Amino acid sequence: MSTLLLELFSEEIPSRMQRGACDQLALRMSNGFKEKYNIEGGWVKTFVSPRHLAIQLAGLPDVQPDVTEEKKGPKVGAPEQAMKGFLNSVGLTAAQCEQRDGYYFAMIHRKGRPTSDVAKEIIETVLKSFVWPKSMRWGAGTQTWVRPLHRIVCLLDTKIIPVQFGALTASNITEGHRFLHTGEVKIEDAAQYADTLKKAHVLVHFEDRRVRIQNEVQILAATQNLIPLDEEGLTNEVTGLVEWPTPLLGTFDKKFLELPPEVLVSEMKVHQRYFALIDGAGKLTNKFIIVANMVTSDKGKTVIAGNERVLHARLSDGEFYWEQDKKKPLSDWAKGLADVVFHAKVGMMSEKVKRIEKYAITIAETVVGGIDIDQVRQAAKLCKADLTTGMVGEFPDLQGIMGCYYAQNEKLPAEISTAIRDHYKPLGAMDAEPQSTIAAIISIADKLDSIISLFGAGEKPTGSKDPFALRRATIGIMRITLKFRWNVDIAKFTNDPEIIEFFRDRLKQMLRDDGLKHDVVDAALNIKEKTFVPNVITEQARSLAKWTESKEGEGALAAIKRALNILAAEEKKAKTQYQFATAQKATFAKPAEQQLLAALQEKVVSLDALSKLAAPINTFFDDVMVTEEGHREARLSLLAGVRDAANQIADFSKIEG
Repeated sequence: MSTLLLELFSEEIPSRMQRGACDQLALRMSNGFKEKYNIEGGWVKTFVSPRHLAIQLAGLPDVQPDVTEEKKGPKVGAPEQAMKGFLNSVGLTAAQCEQRDGYYFAMIHRKGRPTSDVAKEIIETVLKSFVWPKSMRWGAGTQTWVRPLHRIVCLLDTKIIPVQFGALTASNITEGHRFLHTGEVKIEDAAQYADTLKKAHVLVHFEDRRVRIQNEVQILAATQNLIPLDEEGLTNEVTGLVEWPTPLLGTFDKKFLELPPEVLVSEMKVHQRYFALIDGAGKLTNKFIIVANMVTSDKGKTVIAGNERVLHARLSDGEFYWEQDKKKPLSDWAKGLADVVFHAKVGMMSEKVKRIEKYAITIAETVVGGIDIDQVRQAAKLCKADLTTGMVGEFPDLQGIMGCYYAQNEKLPAEISTAIRDHYKPLGAMDAEPQSTIAAIISIADKLDSIISLFGAGEKPTGSKDPFALRRATIGIMRITLKFRWNVDIAKFTNDPEIIEFFRDRLKQMLRDDGLKHDVVDAALNIKEKTFVPNVITEQARSLAKWTESKEGEGALAAIKRALNILAAEEKKAKTQYQFATAQKATFAKPAEQQLLAALQEKVVSLDALSKLAAPINTFFDDVMVTEEGHREARLSLLAGVRDAANQIADFSKIEG
């Protein structure tokens, strides 16, 4: 058994693209061998660093297995031309084909080819079709890659496979660390790839670098009795930026600790990719950790000094903006929103704020109630004001957060400052909903406006593309309404059926993710009503799920499904739809008919009420023949009444069983 190695050596691959490239390479290579050439290996291992993308496939046979393929041909006695075409396609004579069940069958035997030949074909196909989020051409070539590609290494054990991609032909030569290693690196054996590059100061396995960074940052912080303010996202991003991680400790002027801590963390984490350090009480300190890509003779002193100068300059800018921004009230900053574009096809941010105010007041008055409308109005007017401040202009990720600080500086009510900060929430699946009532109202209003206005401008999501995060906004609205149990009717804010369907699809997925069966979810969502209230639909779906699993519900469901199935079959035959109104005008002689009619004339508003229909439905089926001549239309109209009653709760035709 052999090990295959493929490495693509290029200019720096953006950190955010590295692991996705590994996944794609592993999937395409594995599928190429298995599905097209019937070769299955052992383990697959991928490697990625800023300049290296590679894969090892172990346990490959030296030769592809022999393959026998059966191909069905024309009928025996088919026209000569059809038979001739079939025989030409399989390379056999009629005598070499089998006759079975009235057809010709060709058994095609293909002798296995050397794995090195097969690998060359697979790899060249994979490279030509490889997809990057962004790619480029360089030089005179026509091939594309994420960054200029300089070398390809391809080995089957120790043998070079001459893969070609553009002007490049694979060899066994790559390169080590840009600064810590000089000269070329020769890969003698595919299985020794990672160890060989390690000697050239490249930890090519992503997880090896990530663990090293995580451990050494913790150890370095512990020497100062401090704790790194770490997030997995920062560790992963830094891992994608270095090939030989070297953590170093830096310090900044203590005076900057007077700034809001979010400013310091944003500068260190988002802009400089530093690890901020906190003390045992959780308080931010004036120390930070840099993960350098170098080992220097002065033990990093020059690198530390350079990073400290950069951070000092950036924090000085933050200090300036902090002091300047506080000189104006948020209401003055809000005036500048008339010059901030929300979207070119929709208008300015000041117009969006007016719509947010309108939606927020409607929700507060008609849904929530018992709340200070003036505070709702003020929170809506100021929620986007900090977008025009110097601080948010410099640190865009602090929008909302800085507005909260400036509102507190003005001594505005806590409900308003909190709403300004939290109305962007939830920012993702792992983010919490707003906790305060006014913040939740403003959040719903803001997200509703984005969805409605951008759909109106033709900017709805398509496929996997959602540049304005409208799916996230939709889910956010529904998460908030479910948390607060608010009956917000989306249909009262828009008459666009696309938007309602967009909400419906998101809610369907949320309910399925919550563990509800797909047929129960479809039944609850398929009610033909002019309203769309996520909280009500969710409660109905959960109740329906419990009801269908109860003894009472199972019995009622069986009776209703029987009625619906008979009705659907008869309507299909007659090419008409029966109406309960016909039954209400009819005269029924049998007690079973009269009992079902009386039960259906009672309004069904709950699952309990629906359960009570089971007995008269079952008695009806026991005592009468639905399609009896002379009674058929009236009795089917009674079943239409069952459908109408059931549809008040859910679309029971969607429930399986």
